[in-house]
Amino acid sequence: MRRWGWWLCVVGLSGCGAPAEEWAEDACADLLPGDVVITEYLNDPDGTDTGREYVELHNPLPVPVSLEGLTLHASRSDGSQEKTFLFDEPLSMAPGDYLVLGDVREGTVPAHVDLSYGDSLGALGNTSGRLGLRCGSRVIDEVPLTAPAKSGVARVYDGRLVPDSAGNDDTTRWCDSEGPTVGGAFQGSPGAANAPCALTEGASGRDGGVEQCSPLEGLAARPVRWPRVGELVITELMVNPIGDDTSAEWVEVLALAPVDLNGLTVGSDTSGTRLQGTQCLSLPAGGYALLARRADAVLNGGLPTPLATFGVDLRNAGGVVRVRAGDVVVDAVEYGPAREGVATQVSVERANAFDNDSLSSWCPARERYGERGNLGSPGRANTRCTEGNTDAGAQDGGSADAGRDAGTSDGGAPDAGRDAGSSSDAGPRDAGPPDAGSPDAGPPGSTCVDRITGRARAVRVPEVGSIVLTEFMADPTVVADGVGEWVEVLATREVDLNGITLMNESGASTTLEAALCLSLRTGTRAVLARSLDPALNGGLPAVLATFSFNLANTAGARSLRLMKDGRVLEAITWSNAATPGVSWQVDPSSSDAQRNDLPGSFCAAPSSARYGLGDRGTPGLENRACPR
Repeated sequence: MRRWGWWLCVVGLSGCGAPAEEWAEDACADLLPGDVVITEYLNDPDGTDTGREYVELHNPLPVPVSLEGLTLHASRSDGSQEKTFLFDEPLSMAPGDYLVLGDVREGTVPAHVDLSYGDSLGALGNTSGRLGLRCGSRVIDEVPLTAPAKSGVARVYDGRLVPDSAGNDDTTRWCDSEGPTVGGAFQGSPGAANAPCALTEGASGRDGGVEQCSPLEGLAARPVRWPRVGELVITELMVNPIGDDTSAEWVEVLALAPVDLNGLTVGSDTSGTRLQGTQCLSLPAGGYALLARRADAVLNGGLPTPLATFGVDLRNAGGVVRVRAGDVVVDAVEYGPAREGVATQVSVERANAFDNDSLSSWCPARERYGERGNLGSPGRANTRCTEGNTDAGAQDGGSADAGRDAGTSDGGAPDAGRDAGSSSDAGPRDAGPPDAGSPDAGPPGSTCVDRITGRARAVRVPEVGSIVLTEFMADPTVVADGVGEWVEVLATREVDLNGITLMNESGASTTLEAALCLSLRTGTRAVLARSLDPALNGGLPAVLATFSFNLANTAGARSLRLMKDGRVLEAITWSNAATPGVSWQVDPSSSDAQRNDLPGSFCAAPSSARYGLGDRGTPGLENRACPR
């Protein structure tokens, strides 16, 4: 018997027969997101699904958790056809324990199931869908459903990582269970900690093997993450440079999701070059890559350093450029006769998988690069095409309607070193500006590509008080500071972080730039980190953007600021040394731009708050209450 207890309704409890809306939300009101986590599910049993599916819940806290009043829900990926099961009786999970809920509709409950939800959830989606827990309308945890490699195998959250409700949103952290066969019916580990996921998911090369690459020199290889169709977009072509074409031609691509380019084939409609490298050729979402004929700047006309090289001639009279992942065309562009020394570019606001289909999206480049007089913007955002300056020299060559899962990629880290310093339990104070002022409208024509619609729109520029610094990790212990530091930002209204500058006390700064909108909905949190790759950053949940400077560990006059065009929108200061492996967080009751100014609004993350590989903190989640 697992260490959980449950008690039936007794006379006098409001949950006995009373309408759910009258008591359920009050019963679970004290639960925070992440207090209960989904860690395993069997959504595709071998044979008939009915009566055999299960869901595993985990209590990651050092105290018991009551499930009374929570709703377990399952739906399609778009939220439609939702079915629910209400915990309408007192039910408690012991610290660190697991609870298995099963689709048991008749007969004896199997030994691996603790509680039946009957037919309340219907059938879980075999290949897609959503599964979650909520208290009223407040989400406690929710995960996307994915398909196992074969029927009869449970999907499990990676046993290397501390289960948390932000990290388990990432489907790349789930894998097929390698646990034992249970009762001769399925493979899984219901009611127990999961085993670590093996590194078996990745892109297949021509030989059918798994592509591997190393995020940084000396680190263990991981599976390559190829882009799906539309996640890597051709944005600029130089097919007729001044000088030797075979040395100075180039192609620019933009990633609309974190991807690796290892193993992709770049070339024309008749031939191509497979991009090779033991180190990951990684791009974050919104990152540009330059692919060139030669890497030597003397030979290639003064190009910035290319990410990779290719060996296919691009015809001056017109032709096709394609990027393929195996047999799948990720993107393809058809171009017409090229002008010498002038690249053809897609207008910056149309640099996405939809708008680059149109001839009107393309125009001749106008910026100069190198020393030969060539025009183009290799490796960076293009300029906007103006009316009358569009170019019929390029059009979308089409792509197959198929693709591969890109997963999450390595964002790199400028500094893998660690900062020295002692620890202290004193926290920061907010040194933010007065919480007033008009919003910054941003530069005219400032746009980004919406992650939902794929269309360009105006950037939603934050104003004073609309973004709040709520947590930071200056001294991780499970990984080096140079890849494991992070900062959390809370949005009090819908905003984009494009163009926002994060700065420390020494003036070191990073401006958050991306073609995609760095969007935050009201009440949601962004994680800004040194590395995008969870294999490097300590197992952080999804990172919205990266920064490149150190957070000091030692005592002194320290600060962090969020700025827009030199105007301070938010700032915090502190003077004490960092506590190794522990983030500093604002108390939930002070998570706004007024109350986080007050002394004592920040504290060390409690020992119950763990993420990734085990450091303390709640990146991307609501903070835990500070001791009083």
